[in-house]
Amino acid sequence: MHPALSVIIFTTFSGMGYGLFIWLCGSLLMGDKIDDQSIIMATTLSTILVSIGLIASTLHLGHPERAWRAFSQWRTSWLSREGIMAILTFGPMVFIGGVTYLELGFENLIAPMAVLGILGPIVTIFTTSMIYASLKAIPAWHNVWVKIGYQVYALSSGGVAYIMVAGWLHYMMVTAILVAALVVKIITWIYIDKHRGQYKREDALGLPDFGKAKPFEPAHSQKNYLQREMGYNLSPKKRALMRWLALGCGFVIPAILLYIGFPVALFIALICLGGMMAERWLFFAEAEHVVRLYYDKDTV
Repeated sequence: MHPALSVIIFTTFSGMGYGLFIWLCGSLLMGDKIDDQSIIMATTLSTILVSIGLIASTLHLGHPERAWRAFSQWRTSWLSREGIMAILTFGPMVFIGGVTYLELGFENLIAPMAVLGILGPIVTIFTTSMIYASLKAIPAWHNVWVKIGYQVYALSSGGVAYIMVAGWLHYMMVTAILVAALVVKIITWIYIDKHRGQYKREDALGLPDFGKAKPFEPAHSQKNYLQREMGYNLSPKKRALMRWLALGCGFVIPAILLYIGFPVALFIALICLGGMMAERWLFFAEAEHVVRLYYDKDTV
């Protein structure tokens, strides 16, 4: 699939924002001593990151002004469910941040809202992952590792952002999550590589036993939508380069810097964000639609 910048920003920024808020709410429920300024900064940054992601996602639509109509299709559309959950999840963010900033004295409601602040992002991230994992026509997405990956990558990148705003109390736990995310990413790539090429043009035509099939002439004179969106050609060298970049910046370097106590947490967060953008770029660039079997690919 063509790796559009808008969708890359959407998945990385919103994932880090939701992950950051999960870490904050978890700390509040565990009774960690978090000062009001850190709570305000964490909720504000979470809201900003998620908002940037959601706004960026509308730029990928053919008619962004019609985005509101997606909310009505929640019975059948994971995209619609994601939009509804994203809006609902703003509630705990605004409540916790607003009550702390304005000193309204609703401390007894902080814990219930923190529970919702964990469940909401988890469900929202799941709906986002299902937008892709539900597509059987894209084998690289239609597997359980996409659903697991979206959750663990949000927790790992969000944990790095949480340390940036709330201190180093849970830095070893965040480091462990980064290592776990690294393992999940490697397993995901092993799975993708193992199953690449399992669908053949002959199978798509229903002629698996009649030799090798070749297109006689193009079905039309110009590329259609699926060819433009799903016809991205990724060279092996570029794939390898982007994979090393994603592994290094997204997981390994942040984990090492956190473990040794590198003093500039903002620097670690920016490296992690850059690495996750590389990982998201690959997520889309490696996604091959089976429709390409009817055009320019012998196997997918």
